[in-house]
Amino acid sequence: MDRGARVLTTLARLLDPLHGVPDATRQRFEDWYRQAAIPQIRYVAFLTMGLYLIYAAIEQNVETDQPFARFIVHALMVPGALLATGLLSFRPGRQTLMLGLLSCAPIVSVLSNLYFNFGSSRFALYAPEIYLNLMWTFAISGLTLKRAMATALVSLSAILLVTLEHSLTPGPQRLHLIWILASFSFGLLSAFLLEKAHKRMFLQQDSLELSASLDGLTGLWNRSRTEAFLADEQARANRYGTPFSVVLIDIDHFKHVNDTFGHAVGDSVLRQFATLLRENVRAVDKVGRFGGEEFLIVLPEIGSHQAVAAVQALRRRIQAFAFDTVERKTASFGIAEYRPGETLEALMARADKAMYRAKASGRDRVEAL
Repeated sequence: MDRGARVLTTLARLLDPLHGVPDATRQRFEDWYRQAAIPQIRYVAFLTMGLYLIYAAIEQNVETDQPFARFIVHALMVPGALLATGLLSFRPGRQTLMLGLLSCAPIVSVLSNLYFNFGSSRFALYAPEIYLNLMWTFAISGLTLKRAMATALVSLSAILLVTLEHSLTPGPQRLHLIWILASFSFGLLSAFLLEKAHKRMFLQQDSLELSASLDGLTGLWNRSRTEAFLADEQARANRYGTPFSVVLIDIDHFKHVNDTFGHAVGDSVLRQFATLLRENVRAVDKVGRFGGEEFLIVLPEIGSHQAVAAVQALRRRIQAFAFDTVERKTASFGIAEYRPGETLEALMARADKAMYRAKASGRDRVEAL
């Protein structure tokens, strides 16, 4: 059973590299993929609009059947939807409308083609638009596989509903079904492989970004990433008025560890200390290594009084922990609550001053400023 489950999991990951990832990661991929596809959507929309205008001009010269209706659809409606799609691609806040128009345009095109041309002797000349439409929806438009599939299935259903009976009668018209199958399957396969490649690219990029954001020794966030969290929290506090606090931590007498036991033991102490910090904070708190034996914790939505209580509990856990080789180690903690309008440099200066006050007062202490 376990082996069968592993095989199914492996197969699922071959088909979908995001199989099993958290919903938040999948949502980040969808956001990333949508942004990555914007240039493709924009230029494909403009190019297709131009081609439809050429198509409409030729159609007006060769068709006498419903020329005004054809003009409305092929020179105004479909190009208008594509033009709006391209223009909306420049407006990040209007992407939902952009994708809606991009999804509807192929369906309108297929329905109008069937309405104007099926049953006439010239249908074979206009049918390629239907085949290209299916492939365009999947492989060219820039739609995600899920959205492209929904659009293409609506188009395919309309095509089969109108043409299936005619295509099943003996004669060369049966080739129509082959071209429909080919265009749909080639388009689907292209869209599937393209999205799969994008998912792998996203995971690789995500892994590289994570590696660049982590401290190599402790696995905590590195200084630059921690400072980015700090800036994000400041922006949120300024916007919503929510409090937050920072805790600057320095391991007491750490130089003695390196001098007495060597750097390998010192590295072991740093890793164990980092684990203690990580395991004794909330999920929303951000813990980073600021450099050497200094660490920083960002505590969202917590004022200094709550922070002191939480940090005192953390201090006691560190004090009671038996580190490899060195046994007992302590740390000094400096806490500062963000003041509205304060710069991050001023905030960190207060936390640093509080930490040095803790050291000057005998170490293994928590001070707040």
